[in-house]
Amino acid sequence: MAAGTALLMVVTAAGWGQVAAQTGDPEGLPDDATEIPEDDAEDTPEDTPEDAPEDAPEDTPEDAPEDAPEDAPEDTAGEIPEDAEEQAPEEVPPPAPAGSFEGCVTAQRLEDGRLEVAVQPSSPGAACGERLLPRRRFLPAAAEAGRWLVTAPLRIDDVVLRVAARHLAGGAVEVAIQLRSPGDGTWGPRLLPRRRFVPAALEADRWLSSSPVNALVPTYNSVLERAQLVTLYGYPNTPPMGILGRGSPEQVADQAAEFAAAYDRLNGDREVIPAFHLITGVAQAHPTPDGTWISRMPPELISEYVELARERGMHVFLDEQIGWSDPLTEVKKLEPFLREPFVHVAIDPEFATKRAGSRPGLAIGGVTGAEINEVQRYLASIVATEGIPPKILMVHQFTPWMVTDRADIVDLFEVDLSIDMDGFGGIGIKLQHYDLFAVPEPSERPAIKVFLRYDTPVLTPEQIQALDPRPDIIVYQ
Repeated sequence: MAAGTALLMVVTAAGWGQVAAQTGDPEGLPDDATEIPEDDAEDTPEDTPEDAPEDAPEDTPEDAPEDAPEDAPEDTAGEIPEDAEEQAPEEVPPPAPAGSFEGCVTAQRLEDGRLEVAVQPSSPGAACGERLLPRRRFLPAAAEAGRWLVTAPLRIDDVVLRVAARHLAGGAVEVAIQLRSPGDGTWGPRLLPRRRFVPAALEADRWLSSSPVNALVPTYNSVLERAQLVTLYGYPNTPPMGILGRGSPEQVADQAAEFAAAYDRLNGDREVIPAFHLITGVAQAHPTPDGTWISRMPPELISEYVELARERGMHVFLDEQIGWSDPLTEVKKLEPFLREPFVHVAIDPEFATKRAGSRPGLAIGGVTGAEINEVQRYLASIVATEGIPPKILMVHQFTPWMVTDRADIVDLFEVDLSIDMDGFGGIGIKLQHYDLFAVPEPSERPAIKVFLRYDTPVLTPEQIQALDPRPDIIVYQ
């Protein structure tokens, strides 16, 4: 929020719990996510490959390491480990030049309950061929349901890939493929074959093959390379905190699309994508039991907007007002959502008032360059682990002391830092502060907030698109 009267809303506090992994029985899945039939052994693969599959959901941990114990017992040699911290490093093939991959995942159950997985490359339009075995390729029988584990990397021609697999609650196993980016070596999203579930009752020592996967090796760029984002800011069902709170999620999504369309008409070849901007950590006027002066949005409510954004092709910003906590602590609570490629972070230094010794709203707070770097490095680690495009970290600012030590802020490839000019008032002062705070380094992606009720007058899309430089993100409150 801007200088002036600070609006603090008391929202029911909710404890934080990780979003549950999607581990439902495959029988309840849609037609394009079907079980590998038991009569479809690998010698009778599909005649033609499916189109490149959509990405897998990023809602479950994939923290199995790239390594295997050097002294693994003979009966577990090559098993996919579940404890990342107890493993020795494994040599990973270096990134290869950009290429494509077509092939299947094949799997068999063993007598001891483990699942062995392999890869069957194929030529375009042909059946899946010879089995290629990663060195670490056995999914433990007792692996936690819903948790993705990965094989050792495998090079096939100019492509480096690995198989991902997870047990489902009903006993079936879901398989996928990940390709390694030649640019920075990060792993791409899980690519889901249409037919990818190994039945729980599959007889031992019988290989089954998935549908073919046909995909390009991922090369990731920021969404802001190709698009502007137009976000609607606020807290659900709380109109005084912003436009997002003035309608149902579906109504707000429709309105965000209308706002984005107004910019798209002025934007030439550059796309415009609508976004939800949720205040997930709301500063409070009274102390909270944990001493942070923050009330946190329930995860179920965040999920409602994230899933609708997935359905509508939108992006999401999760905004933390910090209070007497610190930026990294609050952002880490959002990790289950930050694994999604379309979910980003904003922090609001105005309400970070612990150093001032005041409750939020009595003074304008601030964060340091070192605190911003901590958040950036954390987001970069998520990007590297999940193999997703760079995250956006937005930092609101309308006074110099809201972000101190700006020169100390580092530039990370995995994070787009966006300073948002967050003050309300007349056009002259808004544009002066846009040039002062949002445009200069370390801001990589300038942003501006439009206060529909407090700006005098409200900047039009035409005026905003005429700015030099043009903002990459426009926030409506």
